[in-house]
Amino acid sequence: MFLKILFLVLAYLIGAIPFGFLFGKMKGVDIRTMGSNNIGATNTGRILGKKYAIFTYILDMIKGGIFVFLFRFCIIPVNYCVLSPMLYGFVAVVGHTFPIYLGFKGGKSVACGSGAIAGYCPWMLPILMIIFFIIKKLSSLVSLGSLISTLICFVMVLATSLIKQEFLISVIDYPASVLWPVNYWCVIFTFLIVLIIFIRHASNIKRILNHTEKPINY
Repeated sequence: MFLKILFLVLAYLIGAIPFGFLFGKMKGVDIRTMGSNNIGATNTGRILGKKYAIFTYILDMIKGGIFVFLFRFCIIPVNYCVLSPMLYGFVAVVGHTFPIYLGFKGGKSVACGSGAIAGYCPWMLPILMIIFFIIKKLSSLVSLGSLISTLICFVMVLATSLIKQEFLISVIDYPASVLWPVNYWCVIFTFLIVLIIFIRHASNIKRILNHTEKPINY
């Protein structure tokens, strides 16, 4: 029980690490007071440049997916997992959104949430990234690409759960009985992650509908 609680706490504490904020501090700026005042990859790139946007996105993905991946593929024994590996992705997203290190004022959780999905269903990530970049290319709106790809992600997880077919099992030499299934717990925690992302993008959604959302050109 102690280890079960410890892994949940670690998922939150790692998820709460504000990499965008830390990169800003390295460059002598507080990105929370500039641009959109957000600590995520988009605003980090807006303030510090494309390179730091990429670094922030990758690190936020890793922190969202690390425990999901370790439990999903039983690298950490199943006995220590509570309900579903995706729970740890959800907890990491909560950490990113409400980080204890920054007074519980964090980011919008797209990168962290995509990391959780990548940890559970790695085959989904390239599909969702392609969708994101197509929408971003056509609209120049990172927020629109993020929201649509997030919604499609939930549909894919739900469909995978309903048809009870995890495509990863058929392409890797791994005992199917050992892998965690894409089940209703996975769907529930994915839905909660999607809900957080949409709530955190409420202002972006209003600007998109009003055609006042600012494009990102980097």
